[in-house]
Amino acid sequence: MSIALKGPYRLTADGIKGAIQTSRKGVFALGHQDFDGRFRIAHVGRSDADLQIALRDLIGTSAMFKYLETPSDRASFEAHCELYHKFKPPGNHLHPDRPKGTNWTCPRCLALRNR
Repeated sequence: MSIALKGPYRLTADGIKGAIQTSRKGVFALGHQDFDGRFRIAHVGRSDADLQIALRDLIGTSAMFKYLETPSDRASFEAHCELYHKFKPPGNHLHPDRPKGTNWTCPRCLALRNR
């Protein structure tokens, strides 16, 4: 699965509001641009309800963000897992958890198979 994140955008209230409509679920990456203009990911996450709210809660933790809206909770979970495995961000110490009430497994590993 290839995930094309939109951005980067400034991780500010105005940056978030200008980039994302309300009540959109999806995944995001927090980080900064290096001197060569490459986006360096520090943390990945998701919101199964509202990306704007999730990102507003993280203002001050990174300079910039990228995101991707997803059509379903399952798509958000699977994209979150993919980003976690692909980038191994230093801000993510644990494998992404699945949404409550589901028994979904990671598309890339066995981390959630027996939980």
